[in-house]
Amino acid sequence: MIAVLTGPVHIGKTTVCRAVADLVRQRGYCVRGILTPPILDKQEVRLGIEVLDLATGERRVLARVRQPNDLPEGPIEPSKQGEEYNGPHVGPYHFDPEALQWGQDVVARAIGLGCDLLIVDEIGRLELEQNSGFNHVLDLLVTSVVPRCLLVVRDTLLDAFRRRVPDLEPIVFEVTVENRHTLPMEIAQRLFLA
Repeated sequence: MIAVLTGPVHIGKTTVCRAVADLVRQRGYCVRGILTPPILDKQEVRLGIEVLDLATGERRVLARVRQPNDLPEGPIEPSKQGEEYNGPHVGPYHFDPEALQWGQDVVARAIGLGCDLLIVDEIGRLELEQNSGFNHVLDLLVTSVVPRCLLVVRDTLLDAFRRRVPDLEPIVFEVTVENRHTLPMEIAQRLFLA
């Protein structure tokens, strides 16, 4: 069963995914995959995106806004401090190719080891317009046995996603301001009780 979580930019899709993972784990299921939460400064300005391994909690800086010194100091540091990433660009973000590969490896390992729920946050412009990023995940889903998968796809990219994987027939959940607090339970119940 494949579910797609969709909605506009900054509506809380990653937060919903994290809550779904917590609910499913509380029921004793194995959850693996990746989340891509934003890196924010003290004023809540987006500085970049990190990638988080749901199985281990390990994090890497996936992308950053074009200003090279904007990332906070601390446990999460860019792999090329003070340099431009030489990977792909989408909007204001420069992606670190090493972190992209690491995220791909996390997802491939999750599929190889098996899990009750695979979460991939997110399949976006990088994958659907540039055939880069985590695009291989879509091929793995078509050919691999994954009992349940939750993919994040922005609402404006949903048609492109459907064209990219026409054989998948996902259940689609849309995050709104009104439902984002109750949606995680609805998704968990649908995935594990359907």
